[in-house]
Amino acid sequence: MEKSRYGSCSSHHGLLLALLFFLLFEMSMARVQPLQLNKAQESTMRNLSSMVSAMAPWSNWNTTDSNPCLWSGVTCSVPSKRPGSSAVVLHLSMSRFGLSNSTILACLCSLDTLESLDLSQNRFTDLPRQFSSCPLGARLRTLNLSYAQLPGPLGDFTRFRKLEVFDFSFSLLSGNVNKQLSSLPRLRSLNLSSNNLDGGLPTNMVHSLKELVLSGNSFSGLIPSGITMNTEMLDLSYNKLSGEIPSDLFLVAGLHTVDLTGNMLEGPIPRGFSRSLYRLCLGGNLLNGSIPGSIGDASSLSYLELDNNYLTGGIPRQVGRCSKLVLLDLASNQLNGAVPTEIGKLDSLAVLKLQMNNFDGHIPSTLVDLVNLNVLNLSQNSFTGEIPQEIFQLPRLSNVNLQVNKITGDIPTSISSSQSLIELNLGDNDLTGVIPTMPTSLSAILNLSHNHLSGSIPSNIGVLKDLEILDLSYNDLSGPIPSSLEGLQSLTQVVLSYNQLSGSLPAFRSSVAVDSTGNPDLLNNTANASDVMTRTEDHSSAIWVAAVSFVVGFVVSFYGDGIRNGWLAG
Repeated sequence: MEKSRYGSCSSHHGLLLALLFFLLFEMSMARVQPLQLNKAQESTMRNLSSMVSAMAPWSNWNTTDSNPCLWSGVTCSVPSKRPGSSAVVLHLSMSRFGLSNSTILACLCSLDTLESLDLSQNRFTDLPRQFSSCPLGARLRTLNLSYAQLPGPLGDFTRFRKLEVFDFSFSLLSGNVNKQLSSLPRLRSLNLSSNNLDGGLPTNMVHSLKELVLSGNSFSGLIPSGITMNTEMLDLSYNKLSGEIPSDLFLVAGLHTVDLTGNMLEGPIPRGFSRSLYRLCLGGNLLNGSIPGSIGDASSLSYLELDNNYLTGGIPRQVGRCSKLVLLDLASNQLNGAVPTEIGKLDSLAVLKLQMNNFDGHIPSTLVDLVNLNVLNLSQNSFTGEIPQEIFQLPRLSNVNLQVNKITGDIPTSISSSQSLIELNLGDNDLTGVIPTMPTSLSAILNLSHNHLSGSIPSNIGVLKDLEILDLSYNDLSGPIPSSLEGLQSLTQVVLSYNQLSGSLPAFRSSVAVDSTGNPDLLNNTANASDVMTRTEDHSSAIWVAAVSFVVGFVVSFYGDGIRNGWLAG
């Protein structure tokens, strides 16, 4: 066969592959070539390293490489594309170095090319005064001074006009901050949480803010209208804010989080809600009135916490439109009426807390549709009727608390097939029948007290090896206490009082608190059997000592009378 005059295809492929490999090698070598700082900044970084080594040798700052751009927490960049341009430091992180001497700040201040600086979890006691005239403020966009432990006022940051992200949380700040932040026109994220700040809310910069976190302070007064005009996240929790919630607070498009927990807010919940609202937390206030039906407009809502207020009325049926709800907490209010069946439409719900209200009627059968339900707390209400059979077949159900209601009927036998149940509290109801087989997953609490349960205590409770608290008191249980309970190594408390139990109390470990009073036919219903034997032996010993004392006294008396009367005269 005649060979092609152009050669074989494989030879061309080999040349192409070799050329491609060469080009890739050159590109990769150019890419990994480390940047070199200009002389001024290289000198600054070396001085900075020496000062850190002297002040905080335990910081273990990785500065072993001769090029500061390769140190940990240091990011360099070339500001100009011209050949031969030197690099500058853009980002610097010195978090958790344990620095406390503010003299290091003068060295930091000369890095006027910095765009982000992280000095969190240090101890710069006079940092604000040092930074007020710092050249690095000219370009800085992100400043993290969280956990800096800086008692006193915030200080002057008027020269940091390009600052976009400012985190000064957990730093012992005090005083008013309304004026200090008015000169930051580009501020997008402000976090001053967990300090000792007071006065009115700082709102001069709200036109640019996306995130405002002021939780855990002592801010007081009213929440101003328009505070969320451009905000996506607002956290004012745990302050001393009062008055009513502005009617437009939850309406802003793009708003996803509002947390006003733990204030002194009063009045009704506003009726307007943005569709973008993802988390709404209003617990621990003085809010009254009803839950508005317009809550159903918050179609993105995943977390709704309205607990510990004075809300009245019922749960609006429109809550069923909040199909993305994961947590619904309405506990500790004055809500009443029946729980709407629409609650069963919340198939993403993991936590349902309705305790300490005035709800009545039956437990909705539609709860069995909540396939993701993990925590169910309906305690301290006035629910009647029976427990839905299918409720214990929910695959993720781990905590059930129905105590202090008026629930009747038997405990569903389906409970034995539960795979995730770790806590069961059915105390203070009107339950009847026998105790069914309990799931082996129970590990925290089994409370069936103050009901009308009868029959014996099932011996299979002894297989609940991780159970910590067992309370079967105030029922009509009879028969012996299973000895298998002795083997529950995690048990800390057993309450069996006021039943009709008989036989002997098992020998529980000394660390287990046992209460078995009110069982007339139970041997030693206040102590362990070993204690009974000890008490019996002590009682026998006392009788023996008394008898010997009597005999000795009689003999001594007899001899004394004999000598006096001459009976025993020799």
